[in-house]
Amino acid sequence: MMKIIDRILVFIKHKNLSMRAFDQSINVGNGYTSKQSKSKASVGSDVLERIIGTYPDLNPLWLLTGDGKMTIELTKDEKNTNGTDESPLQYNSIDEIIDHKIERAMQRQIQLLLDKLDTFPTMEEIREEIRKTQDNS
Repeated sequence: MMKIIDRILVFIKHKNLSMRAFDQSINVGNGYTSKQSKSKASVGSDVLERIIGTYPDLNPLWLLTGDGKMTIELTKDEKNTNGTDESPLQYNSIDEIIDHKIERAMQRQIQLLLDKLDTFPTMEEIREEIRKTQDNS
C-alpha cells in the first residue's frame, strides 16, 4: 500500500522536479523529502498544507488517500498571474483547504451538468416532434 510520501514522490516525478527543487518549493530543509522517503516516515500536516498551497493542481484527496486522479484541472479563475492558486493561503488547516477544493470541484461538476441540460430539448419541443412524426405517418 502506498503511503503519502510515496504519492509525493510520484507527484515530484510527474512534475519533473528533483527532490531538492521540490523541498525548496515548499520551504522545507534540503533532504526532507529524501529522508522521509528512505525512512517511510509520515509527513506532517504543516508540510501537507505547504504542498497543497504550492501545487493547487495536486488533488488533495489523491495525496491523502490515493483515491481519484493525481491532478485536477484548474480554471483561469483559480489561477493568479503567476499560475498558482491563492485561495489556500486564507485557510488555517488542511481540512479547510480540502473542503474548499472539494467544494470547487463540485461546483465545476454542477456547472458542467447544467451546461449539458441546456442542450436537452424541452417537453414542449419533444411533444411538437412527436406530433410532427404522427402527422407524417
